[in-house]
Formats: sequence, structure tokens, C-alpha cells
Amino acid sequence: MDRYVVFACIFFIAFAFIPPAAAQPSGTVTGRVTNGETGRPLPSVNVIVESTDDGAQPRGTSTGPQGRFTVDGLAPGMYVIRARFVGFASRSREVAVAAAESARVRFALAPRTVGLDAVEVTAAPTVSETAEQLRKADIQEANPRDGGELLRTMSGVSAVRRGPVGLDPVVRGLRSGQVGVYVDGMRTFPAGPARMDSPLSHTGPSTMQSIEVAKGPYALTWGGGQLSAIRVETNDLFNVARGERLSGQLQTGYDSNFGSYDVTGTVSGRSDAFAYRVDGAYRTGNDYETGDGTSVPADFLNRELRAKVGYKLGNNQRLTAGGGYQRQDDVDYPGRLLNAQFFKTGRARLGYEYASGTGLVRSVEAKAYGYQTVHTMNNEGKVTYASENFPGPPLRVAVNADITTLGGRVVTQLAPSQDLRLKVGADGYRAHRDAERPFQIVKNGEPTTPGYYESKQIWPGVVTADAGVFAQATRLLGPVEATGAVRADMVWAGADEEQVTDVYLDIAKPGDGALGADALDRREFNVSGALMLTAPLSQAWTLSAGGGTAVRSAGALERYADRFPSNKAQTSAEFIGTPRLDPERSWQADLELEARYDRVSFAVGGFARRISNYITLQDAPDVEPMLPLPIFEEGPFRYANGTATFYGGEMSASVAVLRSLTASVSGSYLWGKNLETDQPALGVAPLSGDIGVRYEPPQGRFYIEGTLGGVTEQDRVASILGETPTEGYVTLDLRGGLAVGRGISVEGGVTNLTDADYVNHLNAKNPYSGTPIPETGRIFFAGVNYAF
Repeated sequence: MDRYVVFACIFFIAFAFIPPAAAQPSGTVTGRVTNGETGRPLPSVNVIVESTDDGAQPRGTSTGPQGRFTVDGLAPGMYVIRARFVGFASRSREVAVAAAESARVRFALAPRTVGLDAVEVTAAPTVSETAEQLRKADIQEANPRDGGELLRTMSGVSAVRRGPVGLDPVVRGLRSGQVGVYVDGMRTFPAGPARMDSPLSHTGPSTMQSIEVAKGPYALTWGGGQLSAIRVETNDLFNVARGERLSGQLQTGYDSNFGSYDVTGTVSGRSDAFAYRVDGAYRTGNDYETGDGTSVPADFLNRELRAKVGYKLGNNQRLTAGGGYQRQDDVDYPGRLLNAQFFKTGRARLGYEYASGTGLVRSVEAKAYGYQTVHTMNNEGKVTYASENFPGPPLRVAVNADITTLGGRVVTQLAPSQDLRLKVGADGYRAHRDAERPFQIVKNGEPTTPGYYESKQIWPGVVTADAGVFAQATRLLGPVEATGAVRADMVWAGADEEQVTDVYLDIAKPGDGALGADALDRREFNVSGALMLTAPLSQAWTLSAGGGTAVRSAGALERYADRFPSNKAQTSAEFIGTPRLDPERSWQADLELEARYDRVSFAVGGFARRISNYITLQDAPDVEPMLPLPIFEEGPFRYANGTATFYGGEMSASVAVLRSLTASVSGSYLWGKNLETDQPALGVAPLSGDIGVRYEPPQGRFYIEGTLGGVTEQDRVASILGETPTEGYVTLDLRGGLAVGRGISVEGGVTNLTDADYVNHLNAKNPYSGTPIPETGRIFFAGVNYAF
């Protein structure tokens, strides 16, 4: 590992202190204009850049389909930026433009009858990351029941469905622990070993302000131990006008087919120094029907409450605190052996923020957090519970699991010179997991004493911890913007020696011989690094190239599972952890070409990735299964290291056909191979694409949108791991919204209008029937929102 340390240090020091290019005689103003009520981008907005110097001629441009604009070739000095659009109140802002500097401006225009102070200005070189983002308006319009459903609207990103909620993220073929999830900066893990509660499942969509996905090793400042990452920010505490003591909104909606009903509400307020926000949600759902009329178990009940408070210590400093509680009950999981009886999770965090915008130290942020999730699942409602249509006696199986996580983070942003920005910081977490599985055989309605099994530890008091330091530098090298980052992590993993069984110690080591209890501890020192270069080819075209390496340590299940089903296979079998697994190391390269014109935008990108020490599975024929059931005919298996490669890419384009009419198209492709099994990698999504048309008048009072989605068949499957081919399909979704007035708006539409019968290739299998979980048939939905 020493060579990685040397490489990273040389790379970062050399990059940060490259002599700057000759000073540029001009600067640039870039920005974006959105609808202040909906958050959607506003195309064709007139943007005027006027110099405050006498005699200077104003410059003008207009925003493209995504609301973006660029004005370059500006002499250093002070400028007034004005955004004007018919039906909206004009906004202006004075900014300073320096040589070789990019001043970034964001306007949120409001209808003339509403006054908003919603302009954000920063003066710093932009930072490029291979990432995609959903904002508040996108989240609201998507009508999701779960955060994982939102990911399916993004190119190259999807999710595994095991039930009605708790969809598990997949990013360019990376899944489970390979994808780090952060909610308001908190590293988030599931409590259940089977990932019924994915890291996003404990944050309701109504509380989400934005979701950002880093599609590779470009999130090193977010945290460590991941090959890609997802960052969620919940509703902004200070996104309320000063002096607004009480405001908020109440929303209710209903989805047919699912029979899903939800009520969400927000109350917030702000004085000069104090701000508060409270969010609540109640959701319930029932079984749904597929396109061919098949009924799929999908009951769920969800309640959550979150609160935030903040206090400004001065113009540049503030303290924040937040907490929340969520409970889910009686959640059906047709893609798992058991259903969830309940989830209970509580979270708390404290934060300090300093932002000057000038000088050497531009900002400082520090936070500490903690959360606990308790989870119980059992086989009530499964065929094994009453032994109906199941070859064997009735069973009583449960899993009781919990996770307690403590963590913190501190980061500061520095501006040593006009063309150099630095970000340095440290973060860490400690997670304690515990899970056991009681098991009984039932005869004549009562557990039999001879058939009773003691509770077996799935996670024997497992502790994982990560402490990391990171640095990121961004600078302009002539016309090229370069961003480089390096990160070093110390990782600890271990299990409670008193809870580990002798059987596990005997079977966890491949080959002959048994492990000693001291062999359960693991220590690692991992170094990751990434570099992204962005160069303008012309005023409209931009080329970005990046690459890097990231490290992911084996998870608790991969190290310490005692014959428990895996998330890395589509077969119902028992899997054994391997304590001495080496960490996965991903090497990835990206290339992206982007164009932005007044009415047209276009982007296409591709990537190549190789994962060494890829954590996969191998046969363990010498191991006796813990539960000798018919569904465990295959296996047991053992986690092992191997190698995998992935290639793919995404494209998107949009055209403002008219001022009010925008057409868009997107698509993605992925190829992956597990070199250890000489088969395709598990869970490679098939070629897919979408065509959309949106009509929204400039005033933004209503919108109508239609999306036609198509997915090809997927016959490249990991058959050794139980994966089966899936057929292609086409779906059509329609949605729309209308601002009625006096704070009232309505939304509605229909998903899967043609009632297609289809299966998302990534979905889990029903372990009893062996068939993948199908998606819903036609769903009509409607909602009403009242803002006050």
C-alpha cells in the first residue's frame, strides 16, 4: 500500500503548486435561471450584463433549455447582472469579475405578484464532477413512494425492488455497500442484513431538497469506503424569507392500484437570527396488480417526523441542530424470505457553519451526528409459515437486527489565490451492528422442542469504523479547469468474540483449518485519488476527462455472515462471511462531451472501470447449511475476492422547440463481466432510453409532460448466481400540474398508461417461486398542495 501513499502525495503536491498560467485578460459570468415556485429551469430568459464603468457597452444572452447561460470575454471589474422574463419579476445582482475567474450567479424568478429574495452568487472556479442531480421540483413531480424510485429517473442509475418501498440504489452496476449514501452529510447504513431498509428508505421523498449521484470515484470529499456515492440534502432550514414567522405547506395524494395514500406537511419560520422547520409524513399502501392482473404483496405503513433549528451568531456564522424519528410497520417483501414487522429509526445532529466568501478562509463546516435503527422481520404471511404449497413442516423464522452509528465531519474551503481553491477536511464514523435469527419447527400449531434451534448470530456484535482525511484542489490552467482530490482512510472491523460460534470459526476460512477469534479483527490503510479536467472547445462545446481510484472495504455481511442469504446473488442460499477479505479497489476513467446553445443542449459520456479484489462468491461444498430447507438446494457459498470489469455510458439532449415546449431524449448502456466466474457481472441493467415532451408556459402556472420509456431484453446474466434473462418493454407516463391560486396547486397523471406487464431486470426474485418481482400495472395518481 506504500506505493499508493507515495503516488497520492506526489500527485496532490505537484498539482496544487503548478505555476499558474499567465493571467487572463478577461473573466466569465455563468449561471442558471429557474422558476422560483417550481424550481424548474426557465429557457429563453433575457440576461443582460452591464458594466458599472462609464461608457462600457452591455452584453446580452439568453438561457438554454436547462436555464443556463454564459457570458465570457468580460474585462475585470464590477458588473450588474439582470434576468428578465415575461410574467416574472426581474432580478438583478452586482458581482465582481476578476481575470481568469468565473463568477457564478443563480436566479430564482418569481411571478410578479410574489417577492422572493432568491438569488445566490458565488465567485469561484466551478468544480467538475461526474455527477447528476435532482432538485426539489423534480422530486415533487416524480410522485415517488420511496427515495429509491427517484433514482430510476436518472441515466445510468437505478434501484433493486424487493418490496413496495426500500428500493436499493444501483449506480452503473455498483450496488449495496459499493455505493455510499449520505443524508445531510451523515453516512447512512441499513439495519437489516437483507437490506430491506436501504440507506435511502429512512428519508421520505417529501423531506428531500436534492439528490446528487457521483458516478465514480469523484466523491472523495463526501466520505470514504465507497466506489460511487449518493448525497441527499433535506429541506433547507434557512430557505424562508426573513421575518416570515410562520409558513409552510400541506400536501395529500392518492395512487390507484397501490391504493397508496399519503399526507405530508411542513411548518417553518425565520427571524433575523433564528429559524426553524418541522416536516411530517404519513404514507400507507396495499397490494398492487401487474399488467396481466397478477396481485403482488405490497402492504406498508410509514410515519415520520423531522425538525431543524438554526441560530445565526453573526453575518457569517450559524449553529444548526436537527433530529427525526421514523417508523415503518408491516411491510411486505415478496423478494425476500421474510417480511418486515417494523423498522424504527431515530437521528440527531449538530452543526456549525462559517462562510465569509472573501479572504483566505472562505468557509468552515463542522457537524456531529448519531442514529439508531432497530429492525425485526419474520416469515408471517410467507408459505413457510403455514406450510401451504411448501414441501416441509411449518416454520417460525425471525431476524432481529439493529445498528447504532456515530460520526462527524469538519471541512474548510480556502482561496490562496484567484486561480486556486482548496478544500481540506476530515470525517469518520463508527457503526455497531447486531443481528440474530431465532428458528423453530412447528407441529400441530405449536413449536416442537426437539426441532428448536437456539438463536443464531448473523452479525455477532460487529463494529466497523472509518477515519479519513481528504484534500481537493481546483484551479484554472489557462482555459482548462482542473480538480484533483486525494483521500486516506484508516479502517477497522471486528466482531464480539463472545458471540462468535465455534462453527463459524471453523467454516469461515477457505480450505483446511479453523480461524482463531483474533483473526476476526481487520485493519486497513487505504488511499484514493481522482482528477477531472474540463476544457472549453468553443463557446458552446465543453470536453471533460477524468479518472481515479477508490477503495471499498468489505461490509459486515461479507466478513461475518453465518450462513445468511446474500445481496450479491439472485439465488436463495446460505452464505458464509470471510473475515480476511481484501478491500475492493476500483480504477475508472470517464470522458464527457457537452454542448449548450440557446435552444439546444447535448451531453454524451462514457466510462471504463476495473475492480481488483472484486468481492464475489464461490462454492463452499464442505459446509453444512444451518437451515436444511428445500429453497436452500444450492450452496452454501462463501465470499471471495476476484476481478470484474465494466464499460458503459449515458447520453441526453433537449431542445426548446418553442418557448413553452421542450423535447428531450436520454439513454444509457452498461456491460460488465465477473472474471472470477467468467460470466456477466450480476445486475447489469439492459440498454434503456426515454423520450419526453414538456409544455410549460413562461408564467409556469401549469405544465403537461409525457415520457415514453423503452428497455431492451437482457440475456447477459450471471446464471451461476441465479440470475435469469428478462424481456424488454415500453411504458408511457403522463403527468401535469396546475397552480389554482391562493397557494393551491394540483398535480396528477398516469404511469404505465398502456398497462404493460414487465419486470425491471435488477429486481429481486421471489425466493419461493423463483420469479423476479414484477413492476406495477397502470397507476392513476392525484395530489393537492396548499402553501401558506
